[in-house]
Amino acid sequence: MDENFEDIIKRKKEELNSESSKTSSQKSRKAKVDRETMVDRIYSHIIENAGIDPLYRQCSFRNYETDHLCEENCEAFKTVNDYADNILSSISKPRPKSMYLYSRHPGIGKTHLAVATLKRAAKMIAEREYEKKEVVQYGVFPYNSNWSPVYFINVSEGLMDIKNDIEENHRELEKSRYFQKAKTARLVVFDDIFNDARYSPFVLETLLYWVDYRLKNELATIFTSNHNFEKFLKEASSPVKEEDLQVIARNIASRIHKMVSGYKISLQSSPQTDYRKRGADNKHW
Repeated sequence: MDENFEDIIKRKKEELNSESSKTSSQKSRKAKVDRETMVDRIYSHIIENAGIDPLYRQCSFRNYETDHLCEENCEAFKTVNDYADNILSSISKPRPKSMYLYSRHPGIGKTHLAVATLKRAAKMIAEREYEKKEVVQYGVFPYNSNWSPVYFINVSEGLMDIKNDIEENHRELEKSRYFQKAKTARLVVFDDIFNDARYSPFVLETLLYWVDYRLKNELATIFTSNHNFEKFLKEASSPVKEEDLQVIARNIASRIHKMVSGYKISLQSSPQTDYRKRGADNKHW
C-alpha cells in the first residue's frame, strides 16, 4: 500500500534526525585542535601576507628599547602601547581610532612601534577567529592564500611595486592586490607618508584615494612620517610647491586630521637620536 502524506513526512523526519545524530556523534569523536597551535597557524598566515619588510618582522613592544628615551618619548611609547593593548576596540567600528606617529628626524623607532601594533592586532584577530569559527577549532583552515586583515606598506616602495604590477601585467590600478589590501584591510600602516621625495601626481592621488576610502569606511590606519601633517594644510608651510599637487596634499592632510584625533603622537628627535647610525641595527628601528 502506498504511503500517505503523513507517513512520508514522518519517515523523512526520522531520516533527518538519524543523520543529525550521526553527524553529532562523528564530531564528538573528532577532537578539537589545540587552541595555541591553531591560533599560531592563523597568526603566521596573517603575518606572511601582511607585507611587513623582513627588517621589521621581529619588531615588538618587548624588544623596543626604552632606556634611551626622553620623558616625552616615554609618554609617547606608553600611549602607543595603551592603544595596542586595546587593539580590537581601537580598530573596531563605529569610530575606530587611527594614529599618526611623526618625528623630525629618522631613526627614533616610529616604524618599530607601528609594526609592533600591527602584529598585536594580527595576534588578537587570530585568537578571535579561533573563538568565533567552530570549523577552525576542529582544524579546518578556511582562509585563502592571500588573506590578511592587516597590511603594512612603505609608501615609496609599495607604490613602486603597485606601479610595476599594473604596468608589467597590463592591469588596472584597482585590480592590483597590493592596492586592494592597502585600501580595504582592517588595519593598515602607511610608513613614511609625506616624504618630500614622493610628491608625484601618482603618489599623492593614490594616497588621497586610500585615505579618503578608509576615512569614509571607518577603517583604522597608522601613519608614520618625518613631517607634521599640519604643515600641508597651509599654503605657506606646505613642502609641496606645485599648486595642483599642493591641493591634493592638503586634502590628504585634512582627512588624516579627522582620522587621528587623540592619537597624533610627536616623538622628540635629533641627528643624535638616529639609533640606526649608532650600531643599533639589530633593534629594528
